Amino acid sequence: MGSSEANSTSSIYLDIEGKSDEEILEHILDLHKPSRNFIVRWVWNVLGIIFVIFAAIGTVIPGWPTTSWLVAAGFCFGRSSRRMFRWLLTNRLFGNALLEYYKAGKALPLHSKIVIIGIISVVSALSIWTVTKLGDPGFGQTTIALVALIGIWFVGWKVPTIELVARPN
Repeated sequence: MGSSEANSTSSIYLDIEGKSDEEILEHILDLHKPSRNFIVRWVWNVLGIIFVIFAAIGTVIPGWPTTSWLVAAGFCFGRSSRRMFRWLLTNRLFGNALLEYYKAGKALPLHSKIVIIGIISVVSALSIWTVTKLGDPGFGQTTIALVALIGIWFVGWKVPTIELVARPN
């Protein structure tokens, strides 16, 4: 981790240290400013809703990621609607997981990173196979592979990894 990354991560810790959950929530909401463009806000909102549905599926289907979809939904709601972002962070079903993600300095546990990288790999491989079957001479496959590699690099090396601590019931 570079010094600028360490500084940005530690500043997140310093800003929330010793604060109540409501103060942390307000701090997180203040970090995200919705777009001024109505169409852009609408698109981000629709994507956020789709990601929340995917996260809900993850609460029912074992192995399907939940936090990863919530992070994506939070990203979208942070750019579309302060009200929806607040709802997501305080939701009975999802709020705690997403709030813990922010409290941990926007880090993901290793198992989530592995699942995300696996999904990127599988979807990219299927996309490359489909584009090849459709007769693309190689430009589409190259683009898909490059985007997949950038996504894998980002999740694998740029997003910090947290160690989960088992809590007794």
